[in-house]
Amino acid sequence: MDRSALLSRLDRTRSRGQVKALGADADQDPLLYAALVALAGEQGVEPGPELTGKALVRCVLRRVEAAQIRRNPIRRDEAFTCTTCGAAVDRGGARVRDHCPTCLRSLHVDVVPGDRAADCGGLLQPTRLELLSGQVVIHYRCEKCGHEHRVRAHDDDQVPPDLAVASLPGPDSARHAGLARTLPRRLIEAIRAGGLWAPEDRVLIAVSGGVDSTVLLELLWRTQAAHGADLVVMSLDHGLRTESRDEVQQVLRHARRLGLPAHTATLELAAGPSKQDRARQARRAALLAQAQAVGAVRIATAHHQDDQAETVLQRLLAGAGSRGLAGMRALAPPWCRPLLSERRETLLAWARAEGLDWVEDPSNPTSQRGQIRTLLAGLGQLREGANRGLARSALLLAEEDEFMERALDRVW
Repeated sequence: MDRSALLSRLDRTRSRGQVKALGADADQDPLLYAALVALAGEQGVEPGPELTGKALVRCVLRRVEAAQIRRNPIRRDEAFTCTTCGAAVDRGGARVRDHCPTCLRSLHVDVVPGDRAADCGGLLQPTRLELLSGQVVIHYRCEKCGHEHRVRAHDDDQVPPDLAVASLPGPDSARHAGLARTLPRRLIEAIRAGGLWAPEDRVLIAVSGGVDSTVLLELLWRTQAAHGADLVVMSLDHGLRTESRDEVQQVLRHARRLGLPAHTATLELAAGPSKQDRARQARRAALLAQAQAVGAVRIATAHHQDDQAETVLQRLLAGAGSRGLAGMRALAPPWCRPLLSERRETLLAWARAEGLDWVEDPSNPTSQRGQIRTLLAGLGQLREGANRGLARSALLLAEEDEFMERALDRVW
């Protein structure tokens, strides 16, 4: 093997298997072994006598000591600001971190003579979180070279309770933190510009206890003097999980702390197919009945822009027409959605900044909606702003549908 061919093969030798194969060839080929010894000498490395081919290859590649070198710039024993999500991480213990504890992302820069491509420099994106033997495992894929591997989560990692990658803070979390500061003002603007209700109207707020509805409840209560609604809280127990009763009680306690009247009901869902659809229909019927009972002219739900994108994609897969692809409307009496133009990341940033408590539904990732949410996360990696684009398409289709309705009315 000539020098150029040897250097080319060494450049391609990265994994343990490749090192082992080249070492085996050197053991069988004295000329290749001698060429490796000469190359090591040129590098100022004196290989010991009777070195095996594999050890000689590792010596030439300078991997004997480099096997323990890690050059990841994210270190837990130093205070740092994550370059991906903008999270400020305080100084901690002596353990070296290989990912950010907030967004769980990292950089592909480890110098390890194993299965990783050294010094790629690409962003390692979490693709899946799973629970194995009581330990959360993070699956990664490098955006630049496509390398995949997995690591165990650290004790202080902020792993979402539902193990959904979509729940992690995104690369633009710093921007969402800035948007969160002005969220109350945008809520008031959305109510007034959309004519969602008039001052002194009674509004029934549907609260499940999740982060979205908790933020809606807290925001409407804090801005009550500005929008003027008479607020009433409603929380439903679907009876699908044993924890749902406690979650409803948590919502009722929160409402009482705010001084708001609160009501609850239990949905008796029979066993059978299409459970999610039947739960949705039962939920809507219960909310409509409660709104009529308390004299509420509006039912406010916490649907946001990401929910809108999921709705559009779900209906697109079902073969919906333009009216179905228009998604949810900010106002479709008696239903109203004051947060429909906001991203879930912004709501989550506001909830964290205000120190709110909420619950997560562990059944979300396995539902059809949860799977669509995972699909949307993949689309977001394919095209930045995919959720925003789908939500904008829904808005444009809704405007076109309203225009056609008005034109038809005039002709009729």
